[in-house]
Amino acid sequence: MVVLLLVFVVIVYVYTIVKLKKSREKTKNINSVQDFHNSYQHLINRRELPDRESIRKDKTDSYRKYVTKYNSSEDYREK
Repeated sequence: MVVLLLVFVVIVYVYTIVKLKKSREKTKNINSVQDFHNSYQHLINRRELPDRESIRKDKTDSYRKYVTKYNSSEDYREK
């Protein structure tokens, strides 16, 4: 009985090793990061990068500084 169990374990072990080797050979040439970048390249190309002066101008024109309870010097205000 023990001999049969050992033979079974060895067979399973060898089968697993062979299967892993085949799997490694199939996936050796896969580059997931490069595939991801290639699939989104059209979006990256479409995006336009504005120059620094227009960014600076837009920020000063469109940004309003708000006082919140987190950046305020007072703790509580009654209405």
